[in-house]
Amino acid sequence: MNITKAVITAARRGTRFLPVSKAFQKEMVPVMHKPQLQWVIEEAIESGITDIAIVVREGVKTLPNYLSENKKLWKFLKYTGKENLMEEWLYLKTKAHISILTQKDSDPYGNGTPFLKVKKFVGKDPFVAMWGDDIMVHIDKNQPTCVRQLIELYNEYEPAAIMSTKELPNDEVVRNASYEYYPEDIAKIPYHAKRLIEKPKPEEILSRRANACRFILTYKVIEELQENITGKDGEIWLTGAINRLMAKGEVVMAPPWKGSIWIPVGDPIRWLKANLIVALTRDRYKGDARKMLGEVEGMGL
Repeated sequence: MNITKAVITAARRGTRFLPVSKAFQKEMVPVMHKPQLQWVIEEAIESGITDIAIVVREGVKTLPNYLSENKKLWKFLKYTGKENLMEEWLYLKTKAHISILTQKDSDPYGNGTPFLKVKKFVGKDPFVAMWGDDIMVHIDKNQPTCVRQLIELYNEYEPAAIMSTKELPNDEVVRNASYEYYPEDIAKIPYHAKRLIEKPKPEEILSRRANACRFILTYKVIEELQENITGKDGEIWLTGAINRLMAKGEVVMAPPWKGSIWIPVGDPIRWLKANLIVALTRDRYKGDARKMLGEVEGMGL
């Protein structure tokens, strides 16, 4: 079947971006000229997604305001002949139906909680899941997007879940989740994961292949999350539900992807990295960006 639904989670408080995240959610902090969240939405659309649900905290107004029309702005842009500046915003409005769902402050904490809010939206259909503050910079147009690659794998094997993975150094794996795989000589499915450990200690690392930010989930995952079983730090973890499914014998795939650079934008330094990579991979920016980097390097800081 063709997966057409995506859930984007944007419900955390963004404490690493304080004080700016006091005013608006961190997923709306721009990477170059667009909010982080728009880059994520555009990847979903490019991958064939037509229905998107974004889960936000209660009281969040920045995203609804961003997605709504501003008649005064349109009037000004038309008067000044600058309507083209909003073409990328219009792309979101015309290519997908976007709805906003709310996660209450009283709900359990954890990255699995937003998926308990989308049961009606997804129904029994498999869907794409995306973190709203992780972007994929698609640099090889001969390759499908990361999300599209996962969808194609799902269509072939129909597992309970697919988790995109990337090989990371050990000091980053301990902040993530480490996977153990079935041996290739007995696995009938590629990248067939056996178990994972969330935020492992150095001595617990199963492999250097760790979670990235794009997933295919089925209703089996939501059913497992409904058990409200907490994991590390007393949180409800998506990976905890996935781990329990694997323990029950459900098939979970944890493949790598090709053609895109993964950038978690969860703190100011990684946000800076995201801006640099986007600038250096976009024709409209890369000339000025290289010149600016040369100027900064020449300052001897």
